Amino acid sequence: MWPAPIIELSEPDLAAAYPWPPSQNRSWVRANMVMSLDGSVTGPDGLSKSISSPADRALLGLLRRAADVILVGASTIRAENYRPAPIPFAVVSNTLNLPADLALFAEASTQTPKSMVLTSQVAIDTAPSDLAGRIDLIACGAQKVDPRTAIDALATRGLMRIHCEGGPTLLTALLVDNCLNELLLTVSPVFVGTAARLLSPSPFPGLTLQPKQVLTSDGSIFLRYLVTSE
Repeated sequence: MWPAPIIELSEPDLAAAYPWPPSQNRSWVRANMVMSLDGSVTGPDGLSKSISSPADRALLGLLRRAADVILVGASTIRAENYRPAPIPFAVVSNTLNLPADLALFAEASTQTPKSMVLTSQVAIDTAPSDLAGRIDLIACGAQKVDPRTAIDALATRGLMRIHCEGGPTLLTALLVDNCLNELLLTVSPVFVGTAARLLSPSPFPGLTLQPKQVLTSDGSIFLRYLVTSE
């Protein structure tokens, strides 16, 4: 038996189905991931979009529009070649391996918010001189990014509704540091035979995910969980 009701996903109901908590002057970190039936977060081409359904992409657009910032790891930015959006991006990168020809930077204009990079102080100290002109560099740790410091840095800029799109390394880091509040997981009705797991190998304290909602559309299942510490 499902722990939450299953309802058919429809566009008018999406906003009501995924509310943000009332503002209490604190951050809320929501991760949104897609996964195949055999547990892979990418398709055979190494991209998540190849296992994403039209309903999943419609939900992604709504979730982005309702957020203050899109938090994403540098490896995901490079692999998926994200394009600029009306919502600012905050990219997590320990090393600043962010080529200038990435679409997020190359296609940026005065009509799109300037991207932020949450990185280490050592990376900023050795960054190419032209990089700071393209993106806002924010130190969130001495040698590597500390997830809690990164979330606090976004909060000080008024970015409380944080929509995270992974990848596995960033999602794992948020869980390890108890920074994740909510997980949205789309299960696509496909087998792909790859091994791109939802989380990277890393031990962390036990967490209980409280099921809040199950939706379905076009064969995909949309799960919504709140993260609670045991």
